[in-house]
Amino acid sequence: MNNVLGQLTRWRWVERCLRLAWGSARWLAVVGVVLALACFLDWLADRYLGSETSRKALKASWIFAPQVAATAEERWFTEHLRLRYGLRLPPNPIIDETPRWLRVGLTGGQLLLAMSLAYVWLIRPWKQTPPIDDLASVAEKAIPEFDHRLVTAVQLNRPGARTEGMSPQLIAAVTREADELTGRHNLLALIDYRRLGYAAAVAVPVLGLWAGFAAARPELAGALLQRQLLLNREIPRTLHLRNVSQEVWPTGSEVEVRFHVTGTYTEDMVGRLRVEPDGQPEDYYDLTFERRLDDGSAYFVAKLPPASSDFDFTARLGHGRSRERGRIRFEAPPTTLEIEAWQILPEYLGTYNGRRYERRNDGSARGEVVDALPKSDIRVGAVFSKPVTQARLIPLERDGFDEKPSPRGEARLIGLSDDRTMAEWRFPTTEKMTGYRIELVDDRGFTNAVPIRRNIRMLENRPPTVTFLPESTRHPDPDDFESQGDPRAYEWGDSMPLTLDGRIMVIYQARSEQGIYAPPPPPDNGPLPPPDPRQPCLRYRVIPRGIPPDAYPEAIRDIQHPRDDPENKVFNRLPLKRVVADPKTMGPFIPELGLFQRSWDGLGGLRRAERMKVNVEFYAIPSPNPAYEPGELEAGGRYMFEVAELTKRLPDGRQAKLELGDTVELYVEVYDKNPDNAHRPGYTKEARRKMVVSSEDAYYALKMRDEQHKRLQDKLRELAIDQQNVFRKPEEPMTPPNP
Repeated sequence: MNNVLGQLTRWRWVERCLRLAWGSARWLAVVGVVLALACFLDWLADRYLGSETSRKALKASWIFAPQVAATAEERWFTEHLRLRYGLRLPPNPIIDETPRWLRVGLTGGQLLLAMSLAYVWLIRPWKQTPPIDDLASVAEKAIPEFDHRLVTAVQLNRPGARTEGMSPQLIAAVTREADELTGRHNLLALIDYRRLGYAAAVAVPVLGLWAGFAAARPELAGALLQRQLLLNREIPRTLHLRNVSQEVWPTGSEVEVRFHVTGTYTEDMVGRLRVEPDGQPEDYYDLTFERRLDDGSAYFVAKLPPASSDFDFTARLGHGRSRERGRIRFEAPPTTLEIEAWQILPEYLGTYNGRRYERRNDGSARGEVVDALPKSDIRVGAVFSKPVTQARLIPLERDGFDEKPSPRGEARLIGLSDDRTMAEWRFPTTEKMTGYRIELVDDRGFTNAVPIRRNIRMLENRPPTVTFLPESTRHPDPDDFESQGDPRAYEWGDSMPLTLDGRIMVIYQARSEQGIYAPPPPPDNGPLPPPDPRQPCLRYRVIPRGIPPDAYPEAIRDIQHPRDDPENKVFNRLPLKRVVADPKTMGPFIPELGLFQRSWDGLGGLRRAERMKVNVEFYAIPSPNPAYEPGELEAGGRYMFEVAELTKRLPDGRQAKLELGDTVELYVEVYDKNPDNAHRPGYTKEARRKMVVSSEDAYYALKMRDEQHKRLQDKLRELAIDQQNVFRKPEEPMTPPNP
């Protein structure tokens, strides 16, 4: 019986092995194919899901549309939570690879499929292997010689078999016959070994494909298998992109996104750069070859139009792509928040405690300078929007229709604040100066994108303005009776008559932004200083009656103005002495009268005629605020020009006395303080001309003027009453005119 049970037991064990081999082959084939499909899907998703085409397709689906990048406010809120409350943000994710949910789904599906197939093809067939009785029955069918002896012997000799009522001799005989028959036959020959071939046919192709793939691309095969185990392994590529772009750019500037590319590439390759501005839809740009490096790698660059919104970006080139999102931030370039300018007046206008005067105008708060004087300096102060490493101020000059930097170079930087947000410069003016510009550079090397330019308008270098004021007999003391009423009642204009022994009343006023040159007064004792060519003076001449101009030589005839007569051939020169007065003694200066308030004190009654002899030849008006404003920008005076001793030049060169009908012509000549203008005096715009008349004619002229003045006053009084009665109420009486 041992031979029978031994063969049947070995048969059953071999049957289990065959079942296990067949099930394992099928399990291995299916799992291998599914694993290959999962790896291929992983590779496919990793390569194409982040591409422009796939993202547009996903966007069109609405459900799987990529999210818009976070806005600047959302980023600020997230950063605020991180800094204030310790929010832990996940690391920067690897972009454009197989989604995590897909990888987990693929791995989970494979595990579930593998376990299900293992149960169906391995565990269950193992458990369902036929018992010995069934194998014995199969052997009886295959070998008719057994004739039910094999199954009967196995069943009756099993421990616990029910043999009641059966003959032990019969059982022993059957057992012996079965054992003898088993000895003559090999039951293992009945096993069907074709399943091993089927198993090899199923498993070997899958294993061969995997082996070939592993041999051809071992790195890729290993990476794909590790990724199926959910390990963070990058799929190997033939191209590698590394972001080397500048992270911060000036607001509104063109941006260059640059990648360092290694691997197999060609110069004609064109990649795509995906740009995701904060809170805005994404956009795409070409990534093109820029230059090759010595080590064989290269730079590829994408040039973006001017922008101001921060953005994330990724790139793809051939089989390569960037592993992480890059980010470009925009930062405003430096500029000026405030600019102020001061004009430091020339030294020839004087100083106060050794300090030159400064002047501001309407444009100073904007950095503009108006009417800058020659030989002055400009001081400019500016406040910047951010700390700067370099602050330059470049004066500009006129060059034809254009302008260019001043040949004197940059302005001198007086100082830069500790926080580098304020600076101050100083530079001298030139005749052709038109403005200045400020150039700033911050810590990142950004320069001001918008030109920072301000204008400088130079004052026209013209001579002083000199004006004749109307002749007036008004008393300079406002409290005097002869100063009451309308000041115009005392004015004669230029119509006061001139007699042979009379005087011409010259009241003038001079002004210049470059100051009025006032020579020092002559000393009380000691020798007189040499004549000052810049001393103010009266320039006069006598035009004889009845002599035509062409009777004089051409050299004399061509001189019609003092500026044409530097040698005093025609116009004589009468210097005007400078007057220095104490306001406490003489009172304030009255410019429209050319006198001090107390110039006529004590000249009343019988001495009234002496008023016509009082002269204030030249008085430089001091500054009302000497600590902040220069003085002597204006000057004035009054000169009673006596004509009794005047002579006239005849055509033959002889000098003759003044006669009735002759005309006296005079100008006032004044210089400014600019030493460069020593030969450019200023004159009254028009000459004052007086014809010499007789005493009788002068008397009638005075009387006629008084009558005309009285008629004018009466007419003005009547007009005033008429205007008053226009607004009278009906019940009010009319105002009668004064008799």
